[in-house]
Amino acid sequence: MANSKCMESPYKKPKRAPASLPQVSRWTLASAVLLLACLTMPRAAINVGDSRALSRLVTPNGDHKNDTFVFQCYNPRAAAIEATIYDLAGAEVAQMRLKTIHLDSSYYYDLEWDPNSGGKKPGGVYLYQIRLEKRVYKGTVVVIR
Repeated sequence: MANSKCMESPYKKPKRAPASLPQVSRWTLASAVLLLACLTMPRAAINVGDSRALSRLVTPNGDHKNDTFVFQCYNPRAAAIEATIYDLAGAEVAQMRLKTIHLDSSYYYDLEWDPNSGGKKPGGVYLYQIRLEKRVYKGTVVVIR
């Protein structure tokens, strides 16, 4: 007679999910969906003409990796730039500051927003709007705390 252990399946049956799953707020769900959209967005979709967002996922934890949001603007005529960060309700959160000007014949301006400056901003989704001459660049930034 064969050993009964030899006849058992080597695969364990999956455990059932608990009868009551934890409640997830709409904000958490919406943030997760937007974060997933940002992570799966093709790189080409981030580029806007000659200007582009360099880091749309920000983790301001002080490790000097993705601590700030940086937008690189092509500005060969040295025109005035207005760069603003808004929360999802449309309230202005901050003005981006000029970080670097690349004068090595590329004419790129790096604009930066640090979510820890001017009061620590909570994690979540923020909107950016950058006006350069007649062009307006808009998009989202996700702050992960």
